[in-house]
Amino acid sequence: MKRLIDGSERRFEPFSYAGFLKVSILVIFIFFTHPVFTSFAGDEGGRFRGDNDRERRELRAVRVDTPPEIRGNMSDPAWKKAYVATGFHQYEPHNDREASFQTEVRILYDDEAVYIAAKMKDPNPDSIYTELGMRNSGNNLNADQFWMDLSPYDDGQNVFRFKISASGVQTDINLAGGGRRGDVNWDAVWKSETTVTDEGWIAEMAIPYSALRFPGRDIQEWGVNFWREIRRYRETSSWNFVDRRVGDDESFMGLITGVKGIDPPLRMSFHPYVSGYVENDAAYGGWGNTFSGGMDVKYGIDESFTLDVTLIPDFGQVQTDEKILDLSPFEVKYDEQRQFFTEGMELFNRAGLFYSRRVGDEPTGRGDVPVEKKETEMISENPRETSLINATKLSGRTDGGLGIGFFNAMTAPSYAKLTDTITGDTRRVETQPFTNYNMVVFDQSLRNNSFVSLANTNVAGAVDGYTANVTGTEFRVQDASNMYRVSGTGALSQQYFSDADNIFGYKYDFSVGKFGGTFQYNYSRFAISDDYDQNDLGFLRRNNLVEDEVSFSHNIFSPFWRVNNLSNTLGVEYERLYDPRRFTSLRLYYNFRVTFDNQFFIMIRSGHRPDGRRDYFEPRVPGRRYKTEQETDFSLSYSTDYSRRVYFDGGINFKRVLSCSNEEIEAGFSVEPTVKVSDNFNFSYGFEYNKREGNIGYVFHEDSETVYFGRRDMPTLTNTLGTTYLFNNQAALDLDLRHYWSRVDYDGNYYLLEEEGTLDPLGRDLQVDDINYNAFTIDLAFTWEFAPGSQLSVVWKNIIDSEGHLLRENYFDNLNHIVGQPQINSFSLRVLYYLDYQQIQSFAGRTL
Repeated sequence: MKRLIDGSERRFEPFSYAGFLKVSILVIFIFFTHPVFTSFAGDEGGRFRGDNDRERRELRAVRVDTPPEIRGNMSDPAWKKAYVATGFHQYEPHNDREASFQTEVRILYDDEAVYIAAKMKDPNPDSIYTELGMRNSGNNLNADQFWMDLSPYDDGQNVFRFKISASGVQTDINLAGGGRRGDVNWDAVWKSETTVTDEGWIAEMAIPYSALRFPGRDIQEWGVNFWREIRRYRETSSWNFVDRRVGDDESFMGLITGVKGIDPPLRMSFHPYVSGYVENDAAYGGWGNTFSGGMDVKYGIDESFTLDVTLIPDFGQVQTDEKILDLSPFEVKYDEQRQFFTEGMELFNRAGLFYSRRVGDEPTGRGDVPVEKKETEMISENPRETSLINATKLSGRTDGGLGIGFFNAMTAPSYAKLTDTITGDTRRVETQPFTNYNMVVFDQSLRNNSFVSLANTNVAGAVDGYTANVTGTEFRVQDASNMYRVSGTGALSQQYFSDADNIFGYKYDFSVGKFGGTFQYNYSRFAISDDYDQNDLGFLRRNNLVEDEVSFSHNIFSPFWRVNNLSNTLGVEYERLYDPRRFTSLRLYYNFRVTFDNQFFIMIRSGHRPDGRRDYFEPRVPGRRYKTEQETDFSLSYSTDYSRRVYFDGGINFKRVLSCSNEEIEAGFSVEPTVKVSDNFNFSYGFEYNKREGNIGYVFHEDSETVYFGRRDMPTLTNTLGTTYLFNNQAALDLDLRHYWSRVDYDGNYYLLEEEGTLDPLGRDLQVDDINYNAFTIDLAFTWEFAPGSQLSVVWKNIIDSEGHLLRENYFDNLNHIVGQPQINSFSLRVLYYLDYQQIQSFAGRTL
């Protein structure tokens, strides 16, 4: 046994776990590198070997003097001049076969745009799926689809995807890097039409150069791939073969040749808006109304770089956050919903330093407003968010593959208003001063879809006399096969105070291994110093961590029996504090994923901590820890065939924690059926129940030097209802309703946390308040895209956020209670109009 600095004993860390980790790495390394074992892997010498070496396909684009009319039927004579791309190969389910039906693609271009026509042949056109959806819903649409991935720099990383469904629904995505999900919030303005015929269906697209970024060369060669989805077969196929085992689709692109003599146009567009709100916030008074206007501006500085500016932005209609009750010592991370901060942000995600919700967040001093006259003074106004003055982002990539991004945002000072209830006098208290947020990024593309980047964030003014600065890097190096990879990040945080010592910290992580093919394996390390903090403009759940992980998986990509694909993963995680280097946990895990030929999907995750966990954060006191003896977790999630009229998503979860003669059981389940009444109308209902029985956690007490824990039951129930009715591809009515109800019921058993991390029964009741928390939200929105890039939206939002101490056992009694609680009701109308400089210039020329 090794005696630690604080006198406690470490029984397992020096030999058992550290040794086990080293042996695991050695065994896996031998298994996957020794010729005796690699002969079974199938990656070398198997039927896919020739596929990796297939010749890159090319399609020559033809210039036309008169552009084809986009009708969706290929009736324009110009299409007869084009070369034809055929011979699609399946991507899934059978990656080694030709596509079931023939597809023909043609490309034309002129000085203004590139034009694509695709004929998808199908012997049963009445079986083509044609579900309607709003713009950018293609990833979740139950419809046959065709799309083009276009890489104007032919680097396999900066890729634009233009997708059209058989029902005419447009989706465009900025993929910004091989294998990533990309930015679906990127909105280009382009034209498309589709028609279902007796032979299948036809799609036509016209993509103006103003929607693209491409180098200023006389001769252009663009990376490209064409894709088709036959929805009823769940079959996806591509023109240029893509090896699904690699997991990096953009590294298998073909080439467009023959494009020459085109100039990148002046890219400038304006998005002016006007909006009006009628709102009632019961917590701070009655009804009020506001009217505002502003503008978003996009300006193409040159062929590669774009400047985006939002002036006096309005984000009042964004989706309401799905709030939860969290008793942990960590912050809850909510998704970004504001379009300016979700569109075109790919560069700013490098090194994991940027969390846009910090901009316009809750004022830093909102929860600490000083009330001088506690008997007569009350807080009459206290804004929940800081007011954003403007935000700017500049991004692009040079011909040499250097990506550059700059972001700036400013928020106005925020004030709380206090009112004397007797005299009526008011005064203001500043809750956050004027604040400036900045980020700059440099990202260099390398061969084989590799890259290296440098990023810096800076925040000044959030607190008087305080500046936060974080500098980081990220890299990825892959071999020519795109299967072997080394990647990592690193960052240094600097916090400067005018009246205190400055604080510096750092983090780093790296991983190395084989990330494609039948057998995959990797080793990774993640380390964060105890002084590292990026939360002024980033998100970090916790610091003071060192984690080593090794994993290996076996993947089957070719269908067999009733199985489309299958994956098994084994791994081990070994965690400890950064300072002091104390063992915190070792977790063994196994994950399983399978998709059957009827599209039934199952995911299983399981893990076991044989020696429990040493938790140094739950006690809320530096140096103290809470020790569990053993932990086991299991979860199963599933989904059925989304092409059915009725399909289901759901799952179950279970966790068992042993600690100090106590057993905590957490169990839950969820089910969410979705009903597609027609191609225009669908609705879904979600029900989720989870209960933590016998949970032990920290409880607050006035005696700050003594740490107390309490035993409690924590049932949580969530109901959701979502429905969408589409009038057509441009207009829809959406309803999202959510009721989250969580309770914390202390059973009267309280404990004193001992120095070694065990619990000693207290023998008295601390009378900690129970918690009855409700979050009830309604978002009802009518959206109409009345012109390309232009939108009218009418939104009603109802928000109830209620926390009390009287537990209610009956669901309907609880529901009846919260209906009478203070709530926010908001009705709003917003009109956004798209103006393109080229269109304005053309219109002016015709008029004059």
